[in-house]
Amino acid sequence: MTVSLTFLGTGNAFADGGRSHACILVSAPEGRILLDCGGSALPPLRRACDPSDVDAVAITHLHGDHFGGLPFLAMQQKYAPRGRPLLLGGPPSLERLFMDATRALYSDFFDTPLPYDIRFTVLTSTPARLGPAEVMALPVEHVPASEPHGLRVRIGGKLIAYSGDARWSDALPRLADGADLFICETTTYSIPDPVHLSAKEVVAHRSELRCERVIATHLGRESIEHLGDLGVEHAEDGMVVEL
Repeated sequence: MTVSLTFLGTGNAFADGGRSHACILVSAPEGRILLDCGGSALPPLRRACDPSDVDAVAITHLHGDHFGGLPFLAMQQKYAPRGRPLLLGGPPSLERLFMDATRALYSDFFDTPLPYDIRFTVLTSTPARLGPAEVMALPVEHVPASEPHGLRVRIGGKLIAYSGDARWSDALPRLADGADLFICETTTYSIPDPVHLSAKEVVAHRSELRCERVIATHLGRESIEHLGDLGVEHAEDGMVVEL
């Protein structure tokens, strides 16, 4: 079975290098799921596929560059029109903050019912079905208020691990354990950051990451300036990877 990943957005919150916000489209025989849906996700998603073909979205944490595109996706799907539920999974506060965001951005639009259902699932360390995939969320160390988690996604006979935003901790080897692919943030190249990883740290800890392959994403200015020196494979907007 072939599982295809399209990196729709590989940038940080500031879109350094002109990169879009975090969003990864995973396609498999069972269906399609997005890993994160940052504020700028809808345009590259529409270039990659019909958004109506997306079954579910799994969110790592509640920062706008990771979940801020959901209101725009939900609105676009009204006019698609979508004929089935949109499944959203993520941290405990996802539903509340989604509703807050929709009211702030388009109160007139979201005051009336959508013609399709949006169904929320709180992702935990117990594997749960989210559309075409089995997904579990493991806590990682980032800004606590954002309810940060990394994801382990089983689909098409493959295991994909994704750090979301995280600094180095023992949580990351557990998250990556046994994965066919670990998608790991490298916001900086070498500059220490209290809530993010550097490429130097990922390389230094590579032997602890018991996974087949590592691809760096969430690239900030310094990491973009050192793409040739990262020491780990990195993603580009629009890049397609097959497992």
